[in-house]
Amino acid sequence: MQRAVLSVLAFCAAAALAQPANPPAAADADAFREAAAAHYRSILASLSAKGRLDDDPALLARSRRIAAGLVVAAAQVRPETAAWSWEVHVTSDASRGTFCIAGGKVLVGSERVRSLELADGELAMMLGHEIAHAVAGHRREAPRASIDGDPAQEVREAEIAVMQENEADRIGMLLAHRAGWAAASLVSFFDKLAQREPPGTFSSSHPSAASRSAAAHALAESLARER
Repeated sequence: MQRAVLSVLAFCAAAALAQPANPPAAADADAFREAAAAHYRSILASLSAKGRLDDDPALLARSRRIAAGLVVAAAQVRPETAAWSWEVHVTSDASRGTFCIAGGKVLVGSERVRSLELADGELAMMLGHEIAHAVAGHRREAPRASIDGDPAQEVREAEIAVMQENEADRIGMLLAHRAGWAAASLVSFFDKLAQREPPGTFSSSHPSAASRSAAAHALAESLARER
């Protein structure tokens, strides 16, 4: 089972985490992480000023415990992430969702956790998805000035966003499974999203919750067959 999961992870890592043809210089990557960290610090400062930072101690402890296993799994796929200064904070501010940006800076929105009534495995899947974005090097902040007024480029950016969301689902699920979470508990997160998504919902940047759930079930079945 361990060898089978490793083989699946290796395949996905090679396909999803491969460096681009012209990878950025190490200095550029460092500068990007530094900028991301500065942005993260500004978000935390704003939340702290409003009394909305780490205002759910139980969820904070739970999130950090679950994230710790995911960070270990991430380092086994992309070793350089072991050197990142990982941080996990929570907020009850409804305007902030859960995310992980370059350098391993995580923020958990407690409102989503409560509204979906997430069990630990489901929370692991949500965190795994967000951590996967950072591990895969997704830069989700589109340069709006360069694409506004260019419909073709906007379509392309939307296609990339959907691709990255699907990729983060796959990698996140594999990371969480590698961290010890049962596939069934991870799939449950996507089932909850699908159950709560109103019919006809459309997003240009995210695949439908129903399609994400179907893909998660397929991946879970492939993991079961590898046992």
